[in-house]
Amino acid sequence: MRPFLLLVVCAALVSGVESVPATTGVVPAAVIASVPSPLAPVKTDHPRDTMRSFMAAMDHHVAALDQDDPKADLWLADAVRCLDLSGMPAVGRDAAGRDAARHLKEVIDRVIRIDYERIPEDPAIQRWRLRGTEIAIHRSDAADRAGEHLVSPDTVARAREFWLKVRDLPLLEGAVGGGLRPPWQEAYVPEILRGGMLGIAWWQWILMGALIFVGLVMRQLVRFAGFLVRQATSRTPAGWDDDLVNALIGPVTHLGTTGVWFASIHLLGITGAAYTVIVFLIKAAFFINLAYLAYKLAGFTADLLIRRMRLRNPELNQGLLLLLGQTIRILALAFCLLLGAQNMGMDVASLIAGLGIGGLAFALAAKDTLANLFGSVMIMVDRPFRVGDFIIAKGVEGTVEDIGFRSTRVRTPANSLVSIPNSELVLANIDNLGMRDHRRVREVYSLEYGTAPERIDAFCAGVRAILAARPEVKQDAIVVNFSALGASSLDVLANYHLSAATWGDEMQIRHEILCAILHLAERVPVAFAFPTQVLHIASTPAAKPAAG
Repeated sequence: MRPFLLLVVCAALVSGVESVPATTGVVPAAVIASVPSPLAPVKTDHPRDTMRSFMAAMDHHVAALDQDDPKADLWLADAVRCLDLSGMPAVGRDAAGRDAARHLKEVIDRVIRIDYERIPEDPAIQRWRLRGTEIAIHRSDAADRAGEHLVSPDTVARAREFWLKVRDLPLLEGAVGGGLRPPWQEAYVPEILRGGMLGIAWWQWILMGALIFVGLVMRQLVRFAGFLVRQATSRTPAGWDDDLVNALIGPVTHLGTTGVWFASIHLLGITGAAYTVIVFLIKAAFFINLAYLAYKLAGFTADLLIRRMRLRNPELNQGLLLLLGQTIRILALAFCLLLGAQNMGMDVASLIAGLGIGGLAFALAAKDTLANLFGSVMIMVDRPFRVGDFIIAKGVEGTVEDIGFRSTRVRTPANSLVSIPNSELVLANIDNLGMRDHRRVREVYSLEYGTAPERIDAFCAGVRAILAARPEVKQDAIVVNFSALGASSLDVLANYHLSAATWGDEMQIRHEILCAILHLAERVPVAFAFPTQVLHIASTPAAKPAAG
């Protein structure tokens, strides 16, 4: 990225300036000899300091240019710090500030000799104007430079206009100008192509079309290179390299095209509103493609991570894994978009603060939805139940069919579908019958009164043998005993546990056990009682004869 930025900076220095006669004046030796430290602060405490700082920095800038000193850009940056650029568009603000500084210095060196003793040095002064000109210095109230005296935004915006009015005037004796140099276009572009439309010369339109063509050619070259790489990776046994190439080839193709345009736009030498619009569009396309690349890379990383997690733990909740993958993608996309917004001059800190306030308002308005979302995340993490489990919760019992981000759907034994909000379900007492290792069965067999104790013992022993013969019954928890003298029967209690995956399996096993118990009752034999009541009616006494 650094060589790319270096190319852009070099192109910007070569182009984008007005056609003026080359400065042939010799830079005063005092200017060259009295070069201060590059770390010396730029003083803007009052109008005199600001004007002195600006003129000195520009003189050193011109001297460095004449000596091919790479520090020329540093001196120009110091001069730009004396300007109030708040009125300039955010896109291309730095380039516009450098152009304004050069034009402003050229204007001053052609119309007036600065007498610094006559410039006020009162820090409280609000505005001061250079005598006989509209060049003004004002006291800034911007948050980051409050109290500093800077060249006013109106002066900065009209610097080129001032230059056009005085460009035919010679430099004053001893003045060095602002370092404007004839652009390379002046030496090679025919006069017929210097006219134009919408502020753009015809040769610039032609070169713009050529750059668009070069960008499209670069697109095809990158696509062809991606095809070759894909052919190479398809021969390897691994699958991740194919996924990586498929994720990269699309975004890199678009990024290469916009990268060529972004690197070459400065060669056109376009200035003004047209430059601002074109650079804004190219930067926007570049960073959108960069965000698309980050999104695809994040998706590749998330998919690779999810596959490895599934191999290590196949029972991981699939919804949680999908949520994790989408979160990684969105974070990567948001980061690149914010980076692009900051690079294009937007105040990202204020944007994030605004999003925070908006997010708070949204959270208050959608608190129930967010509560359900967090509830679904907690269910996915804590996993009190899974799809297919038979649960009892919130007065609903049934089989879990789906765990969504808002609600959980349960299929009841009546075949109805009940949706329970996750925010309520995560706080409820959940009886997960599907997580049982064994299903408890408690049955009472009622025998008729009059059954002999020996037959009761034989019946209980037979039931124990039936249960012990079943592999589905937990052998160390079988209890079969004569338990109570009931109101109309002799009660035998059987308590045991079944290993059954589903409720249907449990019913089938119980069916087989009960049939075996009926056959046992016929062999013993014993008879099962049913509820009966016996009424004893006492005879009533004879009626006494009536008294005569």
